[in-house]
Amino acid sequence: MVTDADIAVNDFLLRELMEARPDYGWLSEETKDDHSRRTRTRSFVVDPIDGTRAFIDRQPGFSVSVAIIEAGEAVAGCVFNPLKGEFYSARRGGGATMNGKVLHVRPCREESGCTMVGYARKFKRLGFPEMHYKISNSMAYRIAMVAAGHADGTVSFTPKSDWDIAAAALIATEAGAVITDLYGSTPRFDGPTTSGNGVICASPALHALLLERVKPVMDKLSTGEATRQDYRYLGTTMSDRDIAPIQLLHLVIGGELVDPSRTTFKNLQDIDFVGAFASYAEAHDAWKSAAQRTVDNAHARYFILHAHELIDPDKDGIIG
Repeated sequence: MVTDADIAVNDFLLRELMEARPDYGWLSEETKDDHSRRTRTRSFVVDPIDGTRAFIDRQPGFSVSVAIIEAGEAVAGCVFNPLKGEFYSARRGGGATMNGKVLHVRPCREESGCTMVGYARKFKRLGFPEMHYKISNSMAYRIAMVAAGHADGTVSFTPKSDWDIAAAALIATEAGAVITDLYGSTPRFDGPTTSGNGVICASPALHALLLERVKPVMDKLSTGEATRQDYRYLGTTMSDRDIAPIQLLHLVIGGELVDPSRTTFKNLQDIDFVGAFASYAEAHDAWKSAAQRTVDNAHARYFILHAHELIDPDKDGIIG
């Protein structure tokens, strides 16, 4: 989901940061990746608004995330939650802070009774013990909450991109947390693809327990004993070998909303399907053109929808 604000924040950060550091590379959720960043010594990795739905709903579960990457690792990063007034920052080897206060993860050593940032139904279906839960639309802010000790851990079973986690991963690590993908690998941010295999972030002791809990699922997916359809309730779990052949579609749709501050269409039968595009740049051009037609109707909005998977009912499963 992309809004005018996502583009405006992206353009502002692109202009200001690249003017200050013209020799850096650039990677953002709202800018087409031309891979030139991979030839630069340092690069910015940016998510202008992480948690766009929360932003639209005027809820505090969104953030702005900026990281500086060198040799595949974050060396500096910040995550800002505007509605809460919380500014998280870290530099490699220099610790992490929130509004100047030094951060430390909570030393939770067992799953039972801990506080997780995520959706309770997913954990319960995997047989996790009784836990407390908090929700945030922003992956970066979820990780920052763990770093600040506002929660004990977070697990995401869906692919997360570099811009979702780069800054927050450094903040969490500097606060004493361990962050890996669902296979236990430390994320790197210099690859040709920008999508990773989910996230586990927690204190060292709790992280080991969470990884052990998730490992049987990942083993079944890796060996073919189970398919993504078997664990569809968790979301999509993809490995690097799955990512390359999958066609990512960018769909541009629009229509009249029930409330212009939210994303509920008034009549699904009247949705205007502008088209499907292979690249974000093409979709953005189409979105911009379509959005110009809504200037006289405050309830009409257009959006870019990213589609990662296709479902074939005849085959009872996800095929792409």
